[in-house]
Amino acid sequence: MPQRPPHFDDGDWPVDPGRPLGLRLLALLGAFSFLMLGFGSLAPLLHQPQPQRAPLRDRPVASLAGQWA
Repeated sequence: MPQRPPHFDDGDWPVDPGRPLGLRLLALLGAFSFLMLGFGSLAPLLHQPQPQRAPLRDRPVASLAGQWA
């Protein structure tokens, strides 16, 4: 299919008809996804670290007995 020449108005400058709506929405979705990936990678840096509990093998035996009683 041959390409159409750009539209001309009264002047000498070509007028770009723009992109179809589907391509505009696809570009918008891609830009939004790119931003969400960036924010998702920065989100863990903003959270306070959670205190870690000691593993079961390092706890005293008395504290383990109360869990199954």
